[in-house]
Amino acid sequence: MNLLQLPQMVFTAHGGWDEIERTRPDKRQMFFEYALPMSLLPPAMILFAADGLGATRFPDIPYSLWLLSALLFLVLELLSVPLMAKAIRAVARSSGAHATEHDAFMIATLAPIPLWLSSLVLLQDQVWLIFAVPLLLLIATASLIRHGVERMFRVSEPVRADEISLVVISFGILVWMALLASVLLPLLASR
Repeated sequence: MNLLQLPQMVFTAHGGWDEIERTRPDKRQMFFEYALPMSLLPPAMILFAADGLGATRFPDIPYSLWLLSALLFLVLELLSVPLMAKAIRAVARSSGAHATEHDAFMIATLAPIPLWLSSLVLLQDQVWLIFAVPLLLLIATASLIRHGVERMFRVSEPVRADEISLVVISFGILVWMALLASVLLPLLASR
């Protein structure tokens, strides 16, 4: 799979999804080629923001606490990929979809890429963009889940694909909120 296919995968259940289904890349390979490098972005951006916007907004927080928050975020991100894969598979199977562990892992690995990329917004200091960009990219993540469910689990009925996706997206939002809390709570508690 090529990351340049990701925008197409947001808008259709074919393209990159077809290639993943055809080539069936190894889960370990996908984890190390996509999940691991992409999950390094948010902690790196947290540390970048610690010197810029973070230092301005939270001047009393030591860098060591920013570092701890970034490391905690990284560990939780990496744990969330297999957790989401299990949740995706369980939701799909409970609604009668043909959901393999491999296919659920592909969705769990590829769907959060827009959220991981959204951390790049911390390279600038416009607070409204720091909220707007991740929200827009959350929509892209939701669309990746929806199209991934349709293609990887061969769910041809739109209503059923929507139902499965909605449950997965809801759970994914809760996981993402927990990840964000893992960064914010230690910082806010130290104030």
